Amino acid sequence: MTSTTDIELLSKLQNGDSRSLGELYERYKGPLYAFCLHMLRDGAKAEDAVHDTFVKVARQAYTLTHAGAFRGWLFQIARNETLMILRKTQPVHIEDEEDVWESQTPLTLLEGNERTEVVRTTLLSLKVHHREVLLLREFEGMSYSDIAAITGSTESTVKSRIFHARRALAEKLAPLIYDGRKS
Repeated sequence: MTSTTDIELLSKLQNGDSRSLGELYERYKGPLYAFCLHMLRDGAKAEDAVHDTFVKVARQAYTLTHAGAFRGWLFQIARNETLMILRKTQPVHIEDEEDVWESQTPLTLLEGNERTEVVRTTLLSLKVHHREVLLLREFEGMSYSDIAAITGSTESTVKSRIFHARRALAEKLAPLIYDGRKS
């Protein structure tokens, strides 16, 4: 039994087959929830963002003319939903592209946690615009051009944000990685 492609499901959805929306939901709810959870840091809000994303997919499926771009379009909707939620709770500012942290999160506060929790917490402490591009690149495996389309940025901006986010993570996690040992 072969699985139905995104393109086939989208075509069915555009032709009024509501079951195809359910199949798309089952296929993408996990990756979308993970993305939204990392962006919002709140499970309930992430669930709301995923739900709202699929409501918009159902209402706007007919607007997608290039079915091959479905995955990027879906993540773009999810991104917009997370940003709307974030705007309600905290202002999203881009002051200085070099400054990637929303707040200081000293590693000393996290010493009792396991390494994976420290890495996760550190990733979540990146500013929204840096966190989202890193998540889309590293966890979703998206290309720079796809990320640029989703975020409404240029590829060079995406590359710059990913570079700064990776560098900042490496600097913050260096004490954890090297356990205080000199090589």
